[in-house]
Amino acid sequence: MVALGFGAYLLGSWLRPKPAPAGTELNNPVAVTGLELVDHHGAAVDLAADFGGDVTLVFFGFTRCPDVCPLTMARLGKAYVDAGEPDDLSIVMVTVDPEYDTPAVMADYVGRFHPDFVGLTGSNSQVATAARAFFAGYSGSDVQIVHTDAVAVVDRTGMMRYVYSADAVVSIGADLPQLLRSL
Repeated sequence: MVALGFGAYLLGSWLRPKPAPAGTELNNPVAVTGLELVDHHGAAVDLAADFGGDVTLVFFGFTRCPDVCPLTMARLGKAYVDAGEPDDLSIVMVTVDPEYDTPAVMADYVGRFHPDFVGLTGSNSQVATAARAFFAGYSGSDVQIVHTDAVAVVDRTGMMRYVYSADAVVSIGADLPQLLRSL
């Protein structure tokens, strides 16, 4: 009787659907290709092509942000480490303050959270084009910049599949194994 009960429990656990990720799945994934920016080493990069093959978490922020940006980057850092620093996962921060956030400033900033993280900058028009592709909004200047605080999940083919709001980012670490398997 005990063996049958235990077997039924295991079968039920195995057949139970996996919980959905905390992020919002896009019904119509968006291609984020052809976005040329400059990485924190000063090299030109194409956001989709140069990270193709990896699942990529993309956050738009700026280095002088006093609250949301360092908190989000710290959460992404913890999630990355807790997931075992997977080779097929890239964490990217794109600045919304390209006048101040030079490649050197971005290198220093993202390096504080994890040495594998990538900081991207570029001209005002390059950053604006990338932000539009990710539906990221921002306005203002200096430390008075207001911006959206979502993290986008881009699959291995350059399609944005999920968006994690600031509230959902706390769950991204728990979701990473499933995202890495499915995307």
